[in-house]
Amino acid sequence: MYTTTLKSGALIGVLLAAAAPAFAADPVTSNLSVSAVVLDTCTLNAATALSFASIDTGAATSQVTPGSLAVICTSSRSDISVSLGAGENASGGTRRMISTDGNFLPYSVYSDAGHSSAVGAAENVYSGDVTAAVPLVIPVYGQIPAGSYNAGLYSDTILVTLTY
Repeated sequence: MYTTTLKSGALIGVLLAAAAPAFAADPVTSNLSVSAVVLDTCTLNAATALSFASIDTGAATSQVTPGSLAVICTSSRSDISVSLGAGENASGGTRRMISTDGNFLPYSVYSDAGHSSAVGAAENVYSGDVTAAVPLVIPVYGQIPAGSYNAGLYSDTILVTLTY
């Protein structure tokens, strides 16, 4: 009886071994999804703020500071424009910073280092082309006229608009 069981077990093993490749040969399939997003956008940021630091109220000349804006687009574009708003505290066409005490400090923004091209409210600081993936740095210059001002911490925010 022992030999019959051994022979039967060996026979079953041979049959299973022969049948195993038949199960492995069946293909199993699935799907691989493929997608992409092609961006056609531009971004804008204030790379360097107009920060005057400490103002000398006894200075006989205007005080100036440089700043910059940066534009980067995913594709080349022609005829983009970057404009500046009046600021949150403007009055009568004059940009003004406000202090924590409610005092005002006038200032102007220029597109050139020589301060000859003032940029008024809703006026362009840049018009022209931009190359894909190459940052366009737009210089801006702030100027506070000479004068006597109240001590305090002053600030303002100008809305910058990119049109493309």
